[in-house]
Amino acid sequence: MKFSRIIFAAIAGLVICSSNMVSAQNPSVPDRNKISAVSRDTYKTLLDKFVDGRTLTGDDMAVVYYGAALQPGFNADRRYTALLSAYDAGDMAKVYTLVTEALKSDPTNLMLLFKAYASASVSTDSAIKALAPKYQTRLLQVCDLILNSGLGVSESSPYLVIRPSDRDEFVAKYLQPVAVEGQARIGSLDAVKLKLENIPDDVILYFSTFK
Repeated sequence: MKFSRIIFAAIAGLVICSSNMVSAQNPSVPDRNKISAVSRDTYKTLLDKFVDGRTLTGDDMAVVYYGAALQPGFNADRRYTALLSAYDAGDMAKVYTLVTEALKSDPTNLMLLFKAYASASVSTDSAIKALAPKYQTRLLQVCDLILNSGLGVSESSPYLVIRPSDRDEFVAKYLQPVAVEGQARIGSLDAVKLKLENIPDDVILYFSTFK
C-alpha cells in the first residue's frame, strides 16, 4: 500500500508550521470526557461495526480507537512474541491464525491489523483472502484518525496514539518515510525525525499518548 497523499499532508503541515500558522488547521482532537462517557453497549455496537470492516464517522472512530485505552485490561505494551516470530520466519498461515486470535482482545492494534491484512492478502485460502479488504479498511481508519488527531509537526499539536507500537506502525507503514533518522523523548512527547520523499530537510513529527 502506498499512501502518497500522506506525503502531501506532511508538506502542507510543514508549510503551515514554518509560516507560524499552526492554527490554520483544526485537527479533530478527541475529548477524553466525551469518550469515557460513552456507554458500554454503545461502545460494543461501534466496535462490532469496526471489526466488521464498516466505515465509521470520525467521531465514532475516535470512540472505538481511543476508547480502547479506557477498557478494562487494556495494555499498551502488550507483546506478541510468537506472532512476530512466525512473521519473521515467513509462516503467513501461522501468522493469520495467531493474529486473528489476538485481534479478538486487541482489535484496534495497528501492528495486528497490518499483519492480518498482509497474511490474509497472501493466503491460498480464498475465504481468508477475501477478508483482506476488511482488515485494510480497519487499519486505514485507525491511521486516518491518528493523522487527523493533530498537526504532527507542532509540539503543541502532536499526533495522538494509544500504544507506542501504533506510533511505529503509523510512521513506517502509513507515512512510509525514506528513512527514520532518530527518535527522542521531549517532555511527555515522542519526537520522530524522518526523511520524506521529495522533501529536502528532515521532518520532525510529535506524538502524544492518550490515557
